[in-house]
Amino acid sequence: MFVTPEAAVGEAFGHYINRERSIGRLDRIVIDECHSILDSLKGFRSRLLGLRQLLWVETQMVYLTATLRPKEEKQFLDVMGLPEKRKLHEYNIEEEEKTVVGLVEKLKKRYPLPGQVIVYYGTIARTKQIGKVLEAACYYWAVGTVEEKKKIVRELTSGQQQVFAATNALGLGVDAPRIRAVVYVGGVQQMRQYAQESGRAGRDREKSEAIIMRGY
Repeated sequence: MFVTPEAAVGEAFGHYINRERSIGRLDRIVIDECHSILDSLKGFRSRLLGLRQLLWVETQMVYLTATLRPKEEKQFLDVMGLPEKRKLHEYNIEEEEKTVVGLVEKLKKRYPLPGQVIVYYGTIARTKQIGKVLEAACYYWAVGTVEEKKKIVRELTSGQQQVFAATNALGLGVDAPRIRAVVYVGGVQQMRQYAQESGRAGRDREKSEAIIMRGY
């Protein structure tokens, strides 16, 4: 989707991208001709400074320009509230999967059927991958038809399947009393989301737990 800078700082667009992010369809935000933001300091397109508000979305931000001079880079970063340097992390996917599998196996033994475990990931690709490794049912916004999604939810609510891998698309409107553990891989983006999804565990008032895995 392409929008003007003026539209991007509007309240309606803010609600839109928040909804897209919540269902896993917001991959990144790209701001072209970003050097124009510096011009706004001199009165040109003053509303461009409102683009800083997009940082709250907590998704990848890409700034494109072919004309920002090197000596203006620090000024641009300061204006946008961006760090001068970002630490690069090396992600070891195999090590992460090994850790997740080990944890889930322990949880399966701790909470045998009809007890259930949900593993939440932030992206569809990682959800599908861990679902394959765990031989778990997968749920995300594009998983299939409406009927196929209902089938997966029935497996959860009826206790037919023990392990589920999901994005935050598996959230509201699901009443599954046998969930014993909810695992978040990579942390939690919003506390409201965490409260909603971790609340899936222990709805029958039996001992349950929510686990956050960080460091990957």
